[in-house]
Amino acid sequence: MPVFTLLAQAALLARAPAPYPFAVGETLHYEATLATFPIGTATVTVTRMAQERGKEAFVFSATGEGGPPGIGARYEMTSWVGTGPFNSLRFNRRLEQSGKVVEERYQIIPDSSRYRVEGKPQNWAAPDNPLDELAFLYFLRTMPMKVGGTYRISRYFKTGYNPIDVRVVARDTARLPSGASVPVLVVEVTSRGTTVGVRFTDDARRLPVQLDLPLPYGSVTLELTGGA
Repeated sequence: MPVFTLLAQAALLARAPAPYPFAVGETLHYEATLATFPIGTATVTVTRMAQERGKEAFVFSATGEGGPPGIGARYEMTSWVGTGPFNSLRFNRRLEQSGKVVEERYQIIPDSSRYRVEGKPQNWAAPDNPLDELAFLYFLRTMPMKVGGTYRISRYFKTGYNPIDVRVVARDTARLPSGASVPVLVVEVTSRGTTVGVRFTDDARRLPVQLDLPLPYGSVTLELTGGA
C-alpha cells in the first residue's frame, strides 16, 4: 500500500470521534403529556458533524411545541459539542410563546473557561469541560451508572447552577415503541432545588425513554414514541 495512503488513513483515524452510544442520524421522537392529557411533541436529533473553531463537533438539536390551552409554545435548541474532549463549543436556544420570541446564542470557550453571549462584550466564567443542557443529556448517556450511585458534576457552563447531582434511584422496566420491554435506570438530576427525572435504557445505548420536566404549569412527561 502506498505510503501516502497509509498516512491518509492514519489522519482519518486520528480525527474519528471516540466511541459514543449515539451517532449522526439518531432521531428520537417524544409525546408530551400533562397528567394524562397529550399537550405536544418533541424531537431530539444528532444532526451532523461540523467543524467549530477548528474542532470536530457533534451538532445536537432539540425541537418541541405544545403546551396547555392558552400557553402554547415552541422551542428550539442547537448544541455544538466537541468529539474529544466532549465539551460544549456553541449553544443556541429559542423560545416562542404568546407572540413573544426569546433567543439566546452562546459561544463557549473551554480552553479559557469562559463563555460569551452574542451581542454582549462581556466574558463570563465557565467551569472546566463545560456543557450546555442539551449536551448534558448526551453526556449522561456516556456515564457508567449503577443503582444507588450519586454523582456530583460541576460542568454546566453557567457556574451558578453547579454542582448538579445525578442520583440513580432504581432499576425498572419500560416499553419501547417497538413493543419490547427493556430494563431502565431511573435517574434524578437536581440543580438548585429543581429535579428532572430521566429513564435511560440499561444497555449500551442508554436511550432516554422518558423525561419528567417540572414546568410552571405542572410536571410534563416526555415519552419516547419513535425513532432510532
